[in-house]
Amino acid sequence: MRHGAHRPPGPKKQFDPRRTLERARDLFWRRGFDGTGLSELEGELGVGRKSLYDTYGNKRALYLASLEHYEGSVIAAICEGLERPDASAFASLERVLGKLARHHGSGESLGCLLGVGLAQAQRADAEVVAALRRGLARLEEAFERTLQRALEAGELRPTVRPKDSARQLVALVQGMALLGRIADSPAVLKGAVSAALDGLRP
Repeated sequence: MRHGAHRPPGPKKQFDPRRTLERARDLFWRRGFDGTGLSELEGELGVGRKSLYDTYGNKRALYLASLEHYEGSVIAAICEGLERPDASAFASLERVLGKLARHHGSGESLGCLLGVGLAQAQRADAEVVAALRRGLARLEEAFERTLQRALEAGELRPTVRPKDSARQLVALVQGMALLGRIADSPAVLKGAVSAALDGLRP
């Protein structure tokens, strides 16, 4: 081939990389990074190992991409629910937490991919730790903004500190997600949400 000549395009991918990433995300969500082997990925995704490597790199790179996708989809949807312009801040908070309690108490919840990752993460793995922290920080910041708006609207006790309460709500949400992996009734989780909201009301 002459210098500067264009290479012919490679063969067209026989799978949808975005859909494949979503399915990988869900597999890591169910089984965690440690419990997911390459053979499971190949079987679940219907994609050969070489194609996976060519598209995403290695298993760890696919996991990091899955965490990023989760933050940009599941966590983003929760944050959007908290900041809906057509409802009061407290009503949005109540609705989102109630929805999470029902979901995690349904008996069908996978929990939270971030929580599954937290349980397996090694502090020395800076990339994975940073990805998990980004997702949790995004959630915390959305809670804090919502609580700040609620405070300014007189919907909270005046002594509420939005940042501290936002961290408490992140812990509540993560706890509900963890319990959701074995829960068979939403009653306990709904009670936890009611107690948290009662502690915020004037």
